[in-house]
Amino acid sequence: MMPMYKIRIIANACITRYNGGEREITDVVDSYNLAADDRELVLAEIYAKRPDIAPAAPEGE
Repeated sequence: MMPMYKIRIIANACITRYNGGEREITDVVDSYNLAADDRELVLAEIYAKRPDIAPAAPEGE
């Protein structure tokens, strides 16, 4: 597993790229070719910093 400081750096880079108009946030994260655990940590960090780009919860939940 990647150290948390690297997770935060990648999350911030993904947010910057997303703000610059690149694809969906999951596409940006996937471009880093992370291990599954690291990918989930990066997405969690992104959604904690920017809840506005988190995917909408399915109806009824």
